[in-house]
Amino acid sequence: GDSSQALINTLLNCIGSFFAGSNLQRMRDRFADAIKLSAERKQLNYMLQAQQVQHSVSKLIGAGEELNYSSEGRNILASNSSVVRSFHYQTAYVSFMFRLYDDSKHYTEKSLDFIDNTWANLLVAHSFHAFYFGLISFWVARVSRDEQQQQWLESGKRSKLTLKRWAESSQWTFGNKWYLLEAEESYCKNDYNTAKFYYEKAISSSRDHKFVHEEALACELAGYFHVEFGDTEKAMEYF
Repeated sequence: GDSSQALINTLLNCIGSFFAGSNLQRMRDRFADAIKLSAERKQLNYMLQAQQVQHSVSKLIGAGEELNYSSEGRNILASNSSVVRSFHYQTAYVSFMFRLYDDSKHYTEKSLDFIDNTWANLLVAHSFHAFYFGLISFWVARVSRDEQQQQWLESGKRSKLTLKRWAESSQWTFGNKWYLLEAEESYCKNDYNTAKFYYEKAISSSRDHKFVHEEALACELAGYFHVEFGDTEKAMEYF
């Protein structure tokens, strides 16, 4: 059969399940199977991307070790823009989840450098790239106090617009993510009431549509927001 198409379907299923909040231990095993299949079929591009996501899963579990690439893998990382962008995105994503500001900023910048030179920007996975790049961009914009602040704010706005368009195609899947980016942008603008409104919208939409992991993320970010505005008692309700 068409091994390439089979691998694409396998990876899309694994990545979709990961973004949907499936059990991480189970996802690590599923990516291991995808990596093995890719290696057997000598599909190195797919194998590298599966390794990158599996590495993120392992990091979230607390068992992540540094990736050791073959010489062929290193060559692909040096020449294939889509694989390189995926690598930088995964590193930025894990850094953001662990609130590592410098790494989140650095790898987001590196990934966005490749945005015009990658294929398949309409894949669902890229909607999640836009989501997390938007969250990181608004975070960096709040911390920055230099000429780059506006640049990062505009980056976040572009991600927010992308998620708004995805939400128009599926409110169930993407509405909560759009609301959270609205909240983070309002936080950047010190618009307390609007930010509070959209945090609540993001939390309730995530809960209603069973995105438990994104409900937790929205609660965490809402907690940081209330800490910043001096309401630690309210923040503890979210933490």
